[in-house]
Amino acid sequence: MIDGDKKTLPTNGTPRVLPSEADAPRHEVILYAFGNIETAIANQFLNVINLVMIVAMGISPLLVGLIMGLKTLWDGVTDPVMAYITDNTRSRWGRRRPYILVGGIAHTLFLLAVVVFFPRTTALKTNAQLEAQKQLSSTRTVIAASAPSATNAAPLALTNVAGALASATGTQAVSALALTNTSAPSTSALPPPHAARSKGAWRNIVEGVRAFRDPANAPQRTVVIYMLVAALIFTTLTTIMSVPYYALGIELSPSYHGRTQVVTYRAAVDKIAGLIAPWVAPFCFLTLFPTALDGLRWVAILLVLIGIPATTLMVVFIHERTQVTTRGASALRLGFFRSIWYTLSNSHFLRIFVLYQFIGFTSGLFAQMGTYLNIYWVMGSAKSGTAMGARVQLLAWALSFATLPLVNWACRRFQKHNALRCAIVWMSLGCLLKWWCMNPQHPEYQYLLPFFFSVGISSVSVVLSTMMADVTDVDELRTGTRREGMFGAVMALLNKTVGSLTPVLAGIILVAAGFDPQLPRQAPETILRLRILYSFVPAAFLLTALLVLRRYPLTAQRMAEIKAELAQRRAATCT
Repeated sequence: MIDGDKKTLPTNGTPRVLPSEADAPRHEVILYAFGNIETAIANQFLNVINLVMIVAMGISPLLVGLIMGLKTLWDGVTDPVMAYITDNTRSRWGRRRPYILVGGIAHTLFLLAVVVFFPRTTALKTNAQLEAQKQLSSTRTVIAASAPSATNAAPLALTNVAGALASATGTQAVSALALTNTSAPSTSALPPPHAARSKGAWRNIVEGVRAFRDPANAPQRTVVIYMLVAALIFTTLTTIMSVPYYALGIELSPSYHGRTQVVTYRAAVDKIAGLIAPWVAPFCFLTLFPTALDGLRWVAILLVLIGIPATTLMVVFIHERTQVTTRGASALRLGFFRSIWYTLSNSHFLRIFVLYQFIGFTSGLFAQMGTYLNIYWVMGSAKSGTAMGARVQLLAWALSFATLPLVNWACRRFQKHNALRCAIVWMSLGCLLKWWCMNPQHPEYQYLLPFFFSVGISSVSVVLSTMMADVTDVDELRTGTRREGMFGAVMALLNKTVGSLTPVLAGIILVAAGFDPQLPRQAPETILRLRILYSFVPAAFLLTALLVLRRYPLTAQRMAEIKAELAQRRAATCT
């Protein structure tokens, strides 16, 4: 009996479902891509709440680091567990869709609950207070920079601003004596720019525990405990949804080129969400809302209205296609730890992991050098330097979105590994151009760089994902089982582990280059080292990645042979 794209054949008197190897129609691919649109925006929730805790509630950044460190550690643990569960699930609704439905709806509703029940202490400042503080800070800066003759006017000016602040905050007493101190803050008290970056999960945990025990932070513990529990629950619910979601993407279109189409559509939706996500925080801090938490509540409501229907439509109208297992003499019984070991011992999997790291280092370890070059050399100030970087990034986003069809075409025309080779070479040329494009006389030259990196990064994000999908077919040939979830989870675990160390290494490299945040202008030899680290070093990393692609075995022809052999095995189990 044939029902849609599934064949039901009798096996020992029991109906057996043999999914078709046909690729999903386009409407299913689109539903799949949009089924996860709220996740990229939802992930901004913790970032916004972290800002609220630090900026609006005065909570120690070390305590926030403790929360994020434990969250990252727990995320790394739950990914492989969820992968093993979904890979080995047998149900009438499939092994992916039930978890996607439950996890997707639950984690969206949970975000709304987190905001609604957030403990609002008296330390929580309103958005109006935060804006008034900004006005006060600006006035003090102007007075401090004024001529000595203006000093006598400082108390009066600051008293006026203090009155505005008191009016906005609802307080009656503001110390005029404290406000009349117009001395400029010492730059030696400022932390280095890289100090605020993630230090890695373990270091965040260690420093956060010390801060948690500090009696001075006792009033903040209730909020910290609440957010720690909320972050762990949110991470668990997100894992329940995301691990089977990405595994379903591998199964959705099993063919060599069909997988590229799925990843391309998913990447396009991710680009749309990536454009919206950075604006969540500015939206929440609008004075239109009493506090940032009130703005965040409206974002949560919007996500519920978008996320739940999108997830439900995806689960209802998408069919799982890949056969669960090839039963027979070739099938292996893999427990949890053995499944992880077989994943890590797959040479094709390790090759893709190395590619991720070599290419990722160019944006993780060395990309920040461009920010410091813009601030301290090209543009000359933090405001101008970061603004220049933002404009370049906006162009990069537009180009990366526009080049997705080009990447899809290149993969079909030249095969995935060859398209990736071209992308790596193209990105390495862009790295070399950084040496000339970072130019104080012509900062506009930087607008040339996205034309190299946007194409390259789009290719990397699409091609490596589809190459990983091919590895799951090789694994089925070896083990007789389908383990898409475990491959995605172990790759995520490895990338997160390395990613938690990357900011630390980046800070070490920056200091080793001679960077001194207390200097308004960096030494010429420091600028030279930063330029080398921003251009020639990442180019060398990228070109080294080409060695990993040398004699890449999983060509279109080889994948066709593997799929033919798997089809014969599956047919044999149904006879």
